[in-house]
Amino acid sequence: MSGLEHSTIPLDEFDATLRPFLTEVSSSSLGGTVLSCSDDFFASKDNLIKPSPSLSMKGQFGPNGALYDGWESRRHNPTFDWVIIRLATALTSLSHVDIDTSHFSGNECPASQVFALRLSSTEVENKNLKLSPKDPRWTEILGEVELGPNSRHIFKLGPKALEGAWSAVLVRMIPDGGMARFRAYGKPQAPALLDTLPHPSVEPLNLLSPLLSARIVACSDANFSPPGNLLLPGRGTDMSDGWETRRSQVNKGKYAPGGPLHGKERSEWVVARLAGTGTVSYVEVDTAYHPGNYPVACKVEAILSDKDLPGEEEKWTTIVDKKPLGAHRQHWFDRERTVSPTAVFSHVRLSIFPDGGLKRLRIFGHPLRPHTASAAPAVPILPALPLTPETFAPYGQVIQGFSFGSSAPKGKDVTIANQGTAFKFHRMANVQETYEPGALVRGGPYVGVTRAKKRLDISQGAQVTVTTLERHRHTNQAFIPMGKGVQPGGQALGEGGAYLAVAALNGPDDKPDMSTARAFLGTAAQGISYNMGVWHHSLLTVDGDLDYCLVEAQIGDWSVLDCEKHTPEEPYAIVQVPPYTASPGPKATSKGKPLANGHSTYEKLNGLVSSLPLVNGLNGHGPSGPTVPVPISREGFAPFGQVLHAYPDPETRYEGMDIQVAPDGMATKYARLAEIKSTYPEELGAVTGISVFRATPKVGLERGKVFDIRYMERHPYTSQAFVPMGKAEWKGKGEEKLDEGGQMLVIVAKGGPDDRPDPSTVEAFIMPSSVGISYNPGVWHHPSLILDHTLDLACIEAQISTGVPEGDERDCELLSWEEGEAFGQVSVPALA
Repeated sequence: MSGLEHSTIPLDEFDATLRPFLTEVSSSSLGGTVLSCSDDFFASKDNLIKPSPSLSMKGQFGPNGALYDGWESRRHNPTFDWVIIRLATALTSLSHVDIDTSHFSGNECPASQVFALRLSSTEVENKNLKLSPKDPRWTEILGEVELGPNSRHIFKLGPKALEGAWSAVLVRMIPDGGMARFRAYGKPQAPALLDTLPHPSVEPLNLLSPLLSARIVACSDANFSPPGNLLLPGRGTDMSDGWETRRSQVNKGKYAPGGPLHGKERSEWVVARLAGTGTVSYVEVDTAYHPGNYPVACKVEAILSDKDLPGEEEKWTTIVDKKPLGAHRQHWFDRERTVSPTAVFSHVRLSIFPDGGLKRLRIFGHPLRPHTASAAPAVPILPALPLTPETFAPYGQVIQGFSFGSSAPKGKDVTIANQGTAFKFHRMANVQETYEPGALVRGGPYVGVTRAKKRLDISQGAQVTVTTLERHRHTNQAFIPMGKGVQPGGQALGEGGAYLAVAALNGPDDKPDMSTARAFLGTAAQGISYNMGVWHHSLLTVDGDLDYCLVEAQIGDWSVLDCEKHTPEEPYAIVQVPPYTASPGPKATSKGKPLANGHSTYEKLNGLVSSLPLVNGLNGHGPSGPTVPVPISREGFAPFGQVLHAYPDPETRYEGMDIQVAPDGMATKYARLAEIKSTYPEELGAVTGISVFRATPKVGLERGKVFDIRYMERHPYTSQAFVPMGKAEWKGKGEEKLDEGGQMLVIVAKGGPDDRPDPSTVEAFIMPSSVGISYNPGVWHHPSLILDHTLDLACIEAQISTGVPEGDERDCELLSWEEGEAFGQVSVPALA
């Protein structure tokens, strides 16, 4: 026996029973690459390993002749043409090949032959490696086989291919012609199994990676796209490269009376075999590109079994209980605390409810031998996972903007706002308090600012021991990272900044229930609001200093009514923080840097704006010239509302300011900078909440030009605060970072005797991204105007309606001058 024995497999049989459960180790979607070829004059060699089927390009021509979605060489080769493909994984067996000549008829390659080669460990590390067709290590794994036109040819390979460990293949076209696709299938080598769990600082592997030998073994339905896509790297390109089931209906199809699943909860499932055996630390479920067909919820179970497909009747362990999902987003779920961190599994089963589509499933853990004697750590280890609305939902709300309106958490209304310049994500969090009447002697819910110093560098990861948790029985508490522009009387904070949030629900003993404890790493583009009574660690700022907009109610006497703390004899947990560094900030400019004479850049900006050349030579506002914006300040904006920022310089603080310094001096709270006011009649049911505007620059609003004021609005019954949020991303783990920069142009006017804005009182302010404002109820102002770059604006206000299905005119009175003479003009300053 030569080991080259092969057999052909009918196409229908292969596609239905084998292909969905095989790993295509040559595919470009997994990382396969075409290194070189003898000739690709007519059609590129790179087409060979595309994941998509070959397309017909009949009737299309280029400079070299007819176009084909495949590889085609010149005519009249006396021997053969060749192509070398580096496989996606370092070492793999090879079980099947699919040689496809689709759309090549009369110019197809008449025959083919396949060789394979194993790279050395040194060569594996060389990503720019070149291989020669004359390398003596090439081993024949498929002898010369005949091919027909316009068809796929499936070959099951012999023992030599199946038992080997290969890194690359060489495919011959004999003697020349065209080949649409070449697909090699095999089983990559699994990672070496450990005898004991590694130190918690060792990052877990994706044990569901096909590059490590993980594969799908069964699924309930794959009507629209196959489950094997769940294991692919990256986040895909569109809805086609995920797993999507058909729609299901109550009492219809398999759920119909007399059907196999009648009376059962509607769900679909997929079973996958891990790369060897291992533990589970956490799970990632991605719904990218499934904005309207994502599942409502998911559940993940695991089992240790010698079978390729464990039975339904066997004992599966729930590692992620049923959890809600959102649209077009990644979700990270910690392992249920009831599951031992040393438990070893071989398979996972993902169930989705009731049906729908997912993009990716990833299981992170450590390869470990079954039945090892690894002891669970004495103190629980909590992985700090990316912050997402669904995973944080038991403890509160996540406050952030999204690139797609459809990505908002389920149940959150999204509208187009500000004359089409913004998405408004309504009521991402509500503002609530339950203090006894009369207890809040200093005022109700308010907006403040907390400046927090970096407590930890996590560029290489870190561990944080949790010894104390706290709760606020009578108020929710929101922290919203602010932008990093210049500030009145100060300088911009340095780059970076993120925060660690640790939360747990209350237990039956009125103490933290650590079985519910979870840890999250939030970026500077995400805020959080803790529900009343939720136990949590004080916010830990990492990576860089941050200013937070703070929304809460407080008596302010340091009593347990405001904040109750609990410190057990032994630590609650250890949080394992992964390596994180915020992406680089803006390119070097004079912005945010001290000047040589010691003045702040805010003072420099003030001088530049006040000396702007003006239309008609006027400096100020009035009927004879445009209004000139000035840098925003507490004093200048006082007739219209309050300015929100930190006051690190004691000389800039005003009399009566409520300043609270943390015991360790690492954080300073500037409380009650603005009261949250609502005078709606109670029967109207207005809700005070925190929304997010993803606000973009308005067409016609340009630096160095005059802007016509054609809209003014007011909110008669509520204050309205706008706070520019930070810009950041955790690369590959959530929303992409917005472009750096961005300021607000704030336009206000006093009311006239006719109960309309008085054009003679128009004032304008430039507001950097590190500063927020709060309009007093009834103040006339232009809808938010953004300069230069998109900003996420946290908005704290009361509303009767979110605008869905329709708005309520009592929330906002809008006046427009769309035709004819504008209400006023503003001279927009050019950038220095």
